[in-house]
Amino acid sequence: FDRGWSWIGRKRDISDQEWGVWLALINRLIPCIFIHHFFSQIIKVNCNIMILCSWYILSSTAFLYYYMGSLSALCILLQPSFLHIITYKCSKHAAWLIHVSFLFVIHILKIPNGTFQSLLGLDDEQHYILTLTMCWIHLRSISHNMDSIDKKVLHSNSFIEKLAYCLYLPTLFSGPLILYQEFVESVCMIFTIHRYWNCQKLQAFVLNLIRYIFWLYFTEFLLHFIYVNAIQYHPQVAQNLNPWALYGLGYCMGQFFLNKYVVIYGISKTLCNLDDVKAPLPPKCIARIHLYSDMWKYFDRGLYKFLIK
Repeated sequence: FDRGWSWIGRKRDISDQEWGVWLALINRLIPCIFIHHFFSQIIKVNCNIMILCSWYILSSTAFLYYYMGSLSALCILLQPSFLHIITYKCSKHAAWLIHVSFLFVIHILKIPNGTFQSLLGLDDEQHYILTLTMCWIHLRSISHNMDSIDKKVLHSNSFIEKLAYCLYLPTLFSGPLILYQEFVESVCMIFTIHRYWNCQKLQAFVLNLIRYIFWLYFTEFLLHFIYVNAIQYHPQVAQNLNPWALYGLGYCMGQFFLNKYVVIYGISKTLCNLDDVKAPLPPKCIARIHLYSDMWKYFDRGLYKFLIK
């Protein structure tokens, strides 16, 4: 717990590591995101797709260097590069074997206070963000690799486009997962249709941003009263609840999980929309899902599309 908002006078539940780290990260990311979008718009008006992809790589690398240092930025750059080299001419089965093997490497690297963290000189928050980013990049590398093997995207072996896709700043740290085919189609469409900023687009951006910021603060407000994450450290409290209170607690845990990803994915999608990159819709409210088979289909739509490919 922390002291919470002073005007409420109650402690706030800060037990969810992902939520806390994301809030701290987004505060640092805000100015870089707007610089990213501003120069992206200039490039779209005056340049071509390769310059735009190069800018995507540069802007993300610059933020990684600023936030985690040169070694971490280099590590992030090397991961998709290395995977691209060793899977460039592989069959699908060999590629899957390589990707699954690399997951075990990431699992070892994410060990807290381990050699990897010490070598890079990262604190716990930076180490968490780095390994989380590596997981997202790995998913994108798989998406690129499978589309390349299936020849679903023209020039799908373009290394610059792949690196831009893996390092795209609005989704770099937290998703949602955009399939490689959809990312390339979105970027190519920008130069075909010439969709530039206008009052309507900026108005939609501001309204959606206000919408998701409201849910962010609403979720933070609720964490002063409903300690759905902290209760995992106090199981005796749950044991003493009557059935109705226990059912309510269970629902609130699901609702917090939903709110968290509505905010994270919603803000990412809003930023992608401003950049004319097609991103999956935010999660559907769990109270409106009546079949568990529909849960991931409508909750994490990008991951669902990835899994059924």
